[in-house]
Amino acid sequence: MKILHIADLHLGKKIQGYSLLVDQKYFLENTIKYMKNHDISHLIIAGDIYDISSPSGEAINLFSDFLGMLKESGIKAFIISGNHDSNDRLGYASNLIKDSNIYINTSIKSGINPISADGINYYLLPYANLSEINSIYDKEFKTYEDALKYIISLIKLDKSKVNICVSHNLVLSSSNSILFGGSEEPIIGTIQNISSSVFKDFNYVALGHIHKPQKVATNIYYSGSPLTYHIDEAKYEKTYTIIDVEGSNISVKTDKIKPYREVIEITDTFDNIINNYNEYKNYYVYATITDNEVENAMAKLKNKYPYALSLRYLKDDNSNIDITKKIEDIESISIDELFNKLFNMQKGKDLSDYQKNIVLNLLKESEEDEA
Repeated sequence: MKILHIADLHLGKKIQGYSLLVDQKYFLENTIKYMKNHDISHLIIAGDIYDISSPSGEAINLFSDFLGMLKESGIKAFIISGNHDSNDRLGYASNLIKDSNIYINTSIKSGINPISADGINYYLLPYANLSEINSIYDKEFKTYEDALKYIISLIKLDKSKVNICVSHNLVLSSSNSILFGGSEEPIIGTIQNISSSVFKDFNYVALGHIHKPQKVATNIYYSGSPLTYHIDEAKYEKTYTIIDVEGSNISVKTDKIKPYREVIEITDTFDNIINNYNEYKNYYVYATITDNEVENAMAKLKNKYPYALSLRYLKDDNSNIDITKKIEDIESISIDELFNKLFNMQKGKDLSDYQKNIVLNLLKESEEDEA
């Protein structure tokens, strides 16, 4: 039996003012086709269905239509809420649609109860912050890992079945490392981190939250987001994660997702970007300019690439900046000098004397207001 693991749909998301609803509709419709063509009967969505807790009507309708397609196709779906979702908005119809073999769980407490389907026990553990968990269980956990350990200790796994946990959290490998995904970049060392060992007794753990697909442990995988939602995400492929279950044996493979519109990052001189790269004309384009600032550059860029998302300047002498040293030295730099450095990095040139005076006057006014 085959299971498809996806996450972080972020329905309704916009990038630089562009709505991605058409791209997301294309992905969802093609996911149904992909599952039919590859004989995949179960679907996992590991959180962040919507991009914001109050999604637009268009985003809600898109997900509702997708649920209808799942029902019509006879696909069994196992869905949890993520940190971007509103539990009320996502879970309002969960009791109605479970009769269609579509299960949506937004309650961390009910997640310890298995949902059994075709010899597999699914444990749907949605995102909940630490204070919510402490309130639900009347505890005083200091870290998220302690809280999850407790919750999982309440689960009585049936070893005769395949046990799959669906979770939307920051889970680290045994070396306490993870490959960042861009817009969901974690901060290592916070109380939100969870060791992969917490999930060691599950046959498979389907994770959401980090947008880069990756293997965390032998039994733990992030599927990543299906679309590119950040410039850093343009550097790697978006993939489906397919779980193949044969008896008690599980194997995992990935397959490239074909998007409605590709994303590309182009780094070159402005003239080269305008006069070359014709194959990327209809891509979403992130442009990084390696020479000096160009007048009306964004307008010119959009004339060549209608779906250009951003334009920035990169000075050659800033290409290998030691970020650690910058942070260590920051207190020795005056605020106006720091502002000038930021302007230089963004625009490729220093502030003029006139601009410096404006900044100094604004800083002086700010200090007087604080006083």
